[in-house]
Amino acid sequence: MQTKLFTLLLALSTTAAYSQRQAVIDIDASKPGASVAPSLHGIFFEEISHGGEGGLYGELIQNRGFEESRLPAGTKVENGWLIPTARTPHFMLQPRVSDWRMRWPLSSQWPAWSLETGEKSDIKIQLTQDNPLNSATPNSMQVEIQALDAGGKNNLINEGFWGIKANGGEQYNLSFYARTDANYKGQLTVSLQSQDGKVLAKNAFTNVKGAGWKKYTCALKPSTTDLKAKLVISFGSTGTIWLDFVSLFPQQTFKNRPNGMRKDLAQYLADLKPAFVRWPGGCYVEGINIENAANWKRTIGPVEKRPGTYSVWGYWSSDGFGYHEYLQFCEDLGSDALYVFNAGVSCEYRSGTFIPEDSLQPVIDDVLDAIEYAIGPVTSKWGKVRAANGHPKPFPLKYVEVGNEQHGPRYAKRYNLFYDAIKKKYPQIIQMASMGIGDINKRTLDSMKVVDVADEHAYKAAYWAFNNYDHFDKYKRGDWDVYVGEYATNAGVGSGNMMAALNDAVYILGMERNGDLVKMSSYAPLFENVNTRHWPVNLINFDAGRSFGRISYYAIKMMADHRADQNVQTTVSLPPMANPAPQFSGGIGLATWDTQTEYKDIEVVKDGKTIYKSDFINRSNEWQAIRGRWSVKDSALAQTAQGAQRLNLLTGKTFDTYTLKLKARKTGGTNAFIIPFAVKDGASHMRVHIGSYVNVNYVVELVSDSFSVADMMPQRRLPAPIETGKWYDITIEVGVDKVEGYLDGKQLFSFKQPNTFFSIAGRDQKNGDIIIKLVNGAATPYSATINLEGVAGVGATAELVTLQADSPQAENSLANPRQYIPVTTKINNVKPSFEVSFKPYTIAILRVKDTSWKKQASR
Repeated sequence: MQTKLFTLLLALSTTAAYSQRQAVIDIDASKPGASVAPSLHGIFFEEISHGGEGGLYGELIQNRGFEESRLPAGTKVENGWLIPTARTPHFMLQPRVSDWRMRWPLSSQWPAWSLETGEKSDIKIQLTQDNPLNSATPNSMQVEIQALDAGGKNNLINEGFWGIKANGGEQYNLSFYARTDANYKGQLTVSLQSQDGKVLAKNAFTNVKGAGWKKYTCALKPSTTDLKAKLVISFGSTGTIWLDFVSLFPQQTFKNRPNGMRKDLAQYLADLKPAFVRWPGGCYVEGINIENAANWKRTIGPVEKRPGTYSVWGYWSSDGFGYHEYLQFCEDLGSDALYVFNAGVSCEYRSGTFIPEDSLQPVIDDVLDAIEYAIGPVTSKWGKVRAANGHPKPFPLKYVEVGNEQHGPRYAKRYNLFYDAIKKKYPQIIQMASMGIGDINKRTLDSMKVVDVADEHAYKAAYWAFNNYDHFDKYKRGDWDVYVGEYATNAGVGSGNMMAALNDAVYILGMERNGDLVKMSSYAPLFENVNTRHWPVNLINFDAGRSFGRISYYAIKMMADHRADQNVQTTVSLPPMANPAPQFSGGIGLATWDTQTEYKDIEVVKDGKTIYKSDFINRSNEWQAIRGRWSVKDSALAQTAQGAQRLNLLTGKTFDTYTLKLKARKTGGTNAFIIPFAVKDGASHMRVHIGSYVNVNYVVELVSDSFSVADMMPQRRLPAPIETGKWYDITIEVGVDKVEGYLDGKQLFSFKQPNTFFSIAGRDQKNGDIIIKLVNGAATPYSATINLEGVAGVGATAELVTLQADSPQAENSLANPRQYIPVTTKINNVKPSFEVSFKPYTIAILRVKDTSWKKQASR
């Protein structure tokens, strides 16, 4: 953060192009509210989008053990699809079975490896399981060299994870295992090279030979930096050589640990100062089937003996970032560990296979062993193993979670078995109960005997947090706490932007304000390698050599860095504007989604006068097709293609307040009618969707980045589905701040933009500061009058931290990783009642000194 000193006026100048709105924030510090738990802000790591393998985990060689072409247990490939070898009942659907399948992405037997040969080379490679390095990872690479190319192209190449970052002057530690036949004479060179073949660093081995496996090591120090280097193994002899477990690690890992974490990515997490780390999932915990569910025992011990886990996201994890490394990472971060274990059920959205309840005891024993490994004495079986692995002291394991996103009475029944067993042996361990995907699940809760903490997952669209600011206010308090284990604004925000951050910040305000209920939270997913996205919005993005935290990352960091210990009474008043500008200015359009539709007789009326009327026969060129197959049919404009976001826009005309009338007829497909309004361009507009959700509902939606869609109001059910072949009259009345929709003369909805200005306040018990948190999600600046009561005096200077962008679509990037970060300033002339102006799209935190706090605290 940057620190500057400005006067109040200069520090918070407003943009003249906008009319400033007013807000009044009344704070009474003498009326305390709910406490805010120190555990509120944690992190959640899952192996998704190569967040660990090729990301946080420091290994630079992809497919280092030549194991990644093998099929996951219990599966086979048919016509390019991975399917179970035998279909068994689905946990939630039993006795029904799932028709689950997933694409098998691999065509090579040795992903990430390739052979580079010259004109006279005669080299053949193949995988073999003869004389394996160990039984857990039986594959090795057999390289048979009949002839060498004099030009030196006798190479086996690993591309890394979309390249290898080689920093000039820094050390990289290479290791591999090899054995040879009697003909191989021992010469082998390893090098880091640029994509065009420039050698950055190399080491020549002169004595790589012998019938038994041997480990070879060296250090490589690149002469210059290259963000997309490759590892080249060059053979200097004819004969046959077998290679296994080729590993390359930077010497400089986080905390300089061998087998450690990528330094820049780990530092992002360390800077968040997370109260806890949830690991290893997520859906990853559940597995595509029960045979492939994550198991901690497969992830400890020598890394070359770890068989790996097939991620539900479609790639292998080497498990180098295993259970021990996870616990060590928690300790390095100063965080508590929250270990999520498989509850004997595979992912509901994959095969859903499961272990019957009467066979769960080995699974329960396995969980108890995991806890013993983390915190058991060195005299215990698994505590002794922990000590042998280099850590005699207990690790900071505080929480465990019973499964991930399971729900319902069947899950609750097995949850009770795990809970009782764990509580009996480890009463100090706090246990989390899964609630599925969504809010706290009453059907699940009612079937559980005891719940310490219920885990709610909240993936929401843009504006959901604005519309549902009181979400947690409505929860009935019980004898359990809430952990929001996964949350993010991930629809209607592209791959993440300022609008997402604003919504995430408001969601956090709601959690803090309900601190008596919500004790823990973690954003999800955490990481995304930009070369392989498996989830639409992720917190930290990276490639082989660069990284950036999204604006949401900095919003969360701000909230955590300035967590109040206790809320104080705060009331926000927003006086109406005297002459508000129209909120829905822009063009109009026509659209469909997986539907064939005809539109005609489009008319725009303002103040009783028709200002536009369609004539598709004579003036069809007024309309521009963006996507879809549009043609004039009789007097109508027809869209006849299948697919999402089929769009046609009226060109050259914009409207502010008006009535839009048209006729629409569905001729086929899944949904019904979509009427864009407030169109800025083909990528950004609002729309009325009649017949959404498979022709069941209606809703007002926001479209950004062409394909990101967010509900601006709750989906509501149509009186009846839209009939195919029938013409309907649609009327949309667009006012200054309200939109109303009618179908055949009957009102469907009345929509107003949600509130976009929010504020809470609390006290820092360490120094008495009043911490005021504020979000302005509007396109207009606000002038806020802040009235402080319950304090005897305030400091004349206050600290202000702001995170702001001029556009809701703004976001950091690999090219500009810190374009939008918090900025710290000082404001002067602070009094019990003072004014501050906030620019559009701002997240802000004010720290006001209570000058009487020391006297109070010393009494």
